[in-house]
Amino acid sequence: MGLSDLHLEVKINKPRDVVNQICMDAIDYGKDHGLFVAFSAEDATRTELPKLLDVYKQAQDHGADRIHIADTTGSINPYATQYLVKNIKKEIDTEIALHCHNDFGFAVANSIAGLFEGATAISTTVNGIGERAGNASLEELIMSLKLLYNKDLGFKTEVIYELSQLVSKYSKIPISDSKAIVGNNVFRHESGIHVDAIVKNPLAYEPFIPEMIGTKRQIVLGKHSGKSAVIEKLDTLNIKVDDTQLSQIVSLVKQERERGEEITNNKFDEILEKVNIKR
Repeated sequence: MGLSDLHLEVKINKPRDVVNQICMDAIDYGKDHGLFVAFSAEDATRTELPKLLDVYKQAQDHGADRIHIADTTGSINPYATQYLVKNIKKEIDTEIALHCHNDFGFAVANSIAGLFEGATAISTTVNGIGERAGNASLEELIMSLKLLYNKDLGFKTEVIYELSQLVSKYSKIPISDSKAIVGNNVFRHESGIHVDAIVKNPLAYEPFIPEMIGTKRQIVLGKHSGKSAVIEKLDTLNIKVDDTQLSQIVSLVKQERERGEEITNNKFDEILEKVNIKR
């Protein structure tokens, strides 16, 4: 139920006490039928705290199993989230959950901030899909908690990439190349210095290895590519070259990219033929 003054005015058009009673009647109905009842205050983060606490206390008294804080417009920040959850936690014993939107890019950060203050459940979606800018991203939350906060929730992270691709396929919502965790560019490298370091130790430019989420590193050949990137590409093809041939290949790769050509496998084969190397 929308409980901010704005929602009551423009959407529900009923007095607060009447709206609160509608909520309690719904909770009673669910509990009478043996259901797990989660009561969600829509636009909670733009509802005055005393009004919010009042309805949450009523929900607790009526047997709600969980109360949800809905950041409907994604307009709270992590510090304010901590303040809000902390003060709600002081007043009620019921489990607290967070439902965060990503309008300012804070959905995952706000969710984690809430966990610090005692929230125990988070609403998430695969790829962060949802209304407007979306909701808290499942894969971002899982991997952040696992690797940045040492909190392993027991998920099989090696299927994250596959799950992400599956949801994108059936939702028909493409994944941005720069999307955190599962974007195509996360493990894609071109710069010569970067690739040279990654070949020696991937963690030089990657926060975790791609296999952890079920994907692979991509070494992209381009105008910034140096010998290390080309050697890596040749190694995947089981091709050995001498220093002269290697320099020629690197030079041709840079020339093709300067002309705007993408170095596909076919294009790379053409480059190899120019230096008299057969696959």
